[in-house]
Amino acid sequence: MSSIEEKFKVERSTKIKFAVGGIGFNLSAGMFAAWLMNFYIRVVEIDFFFWGLAWILYIVWNAINDPLIGYFGDRTRTRIGRRKPWLIIATPAISLSFFLMFFPPILDPSLMISQWIYFFWLLISLLLYDTFYTIIGIMQMALVTELSILPEERASTGLFWAIGTLFGQVITFILPFLLIVNEDPYSQNLAVFQFLAIIFAVIGFISLAGMSFWIREKKEFMHTETERMKFFESIKYTLKNKGFIIYTIFGFMLGYISSAIYSQVSFYVQDVLNITDSILSQLPIFVFILANLIGYPISLYFNKKFGGKKAIIYLSFIAIGGLIILTFISDFLGSNILLFIIGIGYSGVFLLTPILMADLVDEDELKTGLRREGAYFGSTALFTKPAQSLAAAFTGFVLFLTGYNQSGAIQTTFAQFGIKLNIGLIPAIFLIAGMLILLKFPLDGSTVEYKEMKKRIEKLHDEKLESFLRLNIEE
Repeated sequence: MSSIEEKFKVERSTKIKFAVGGIGFNLSAGMFAAWLMNFYIRVVEIDFFFWGLAWILYIVWNAINDPLIGYFGDRTRTRIGRRKPWLIIATPAISLSFFLMFFPPILDPSLMISQWIYFFWLLISLLLYDTFYTIIGIMQMALVTELSILPEERASTGLFWAIGTLFGQVITFILPFLLIVNEDPYSQNLAVFQFLAIIFAVIGFISLAGMSFWIREKKEFMHTETERMKFFESIKYTLKNKGFIIYTIFGFMLGYISSAIYSQVSFYVQDVLNITDSILSQLPIFVFILANLIGYPISLYFNKKFGGKKAIIYLSFIAIGGLIILTFISDFLGSNILLFIIGIGYSGVFLLTPILMADLVDEDELKTGLRREGAYFGSTALFTKPAQSLAAAFTGFVLFLTGYNQSGAIQTTFAQFGIKLNIGLIPAIFLIAGMLILLKFPLDGSTVEYKEMKKRIEKLHDEKLESFLRLNIEE
């Protein structure tokens, strides 16, 4: 009889497919997070009010599409699986919507009619892009959760996805810094942004297709289950889970932190460090990426030794310290040292956090008999995705209050401090709050009760696989 380690081991080829998909996913998601604000504020010159309004209204769509997509993903039954059909549809669509986002009509920004056109273009493209971003994000996380019940395998599979997204992230940071001219008028970079959008959209489609078309799902979850929850019943039951509420609040904090930091990196390099050399401007990015690569194995070790919950708390301390100090540092050397420290803690927190949700899904399956990854990831996104909108609106508000000059001129000391608040102290406050809440998370990977739960979920999955094989024989 196979051991639990052998039974739930994820094949290396499957993990590589996740890595390839991660590259494609982050060629658009990375550019979206790191450069969209830079593009619309400094190149298009959309008014801060319309920028913030678009993101606030976008929250409404986020509140609808995430739980719906998760719910219908759980209910989908085809010969190729539950998640693959959604991935196959979303793969070309996310590239097309990403392309649209960077091709607004170029008008005179001083005219009010131009600002309204920019607002509607941004809002509509945000809604389209987020729909397909949500599909890929939820289905990918659901697949990682379904493929194994072992936290080590889930972390390892997530690591491959993270390395892929990190590689895509490197490209979306480095290429723009190589090509963009940080001189007045900054609008001269329009062609560069649009060229990059085309390249990233095409390569992103090819990479995502490599994952979406060839990844395989677990057989035991591909047949129709004897009972299903209705949509509102599913949401209601999920929201009653104490662990889910704690995870969701923590996830909201992380969503704000990620969006705020990525959107402010280009501002920090260009306006705080005042780096105009295209080669030198890449060093902070390389330092942060190197820290991520070092942070991943450290976080896997922490996860194995302390369990996911405690590992995330310990890694949060590292990131918090670096973020606070970064707020009060402006020199090149000091900033790079702090970015390295932040990157180690930051990478580990984001790698391990989805494992906590996977454990909640396991616990839920023992209670309901149903595998509801989509409902859980979709429901949590109902509350965490608005953090992106809050970060986009609030960072823009801070830039407005501190007198940021959109024309590309040298920024005042106060405007520079606004950028440092956005990338340092404010994210640190969100992470401190999230860490304190996470202390109450009920599942602890280091306990005997946790290990017993894994044995019971193994038995349940064996029964489901037997049922699937029996149905196929009868057919």
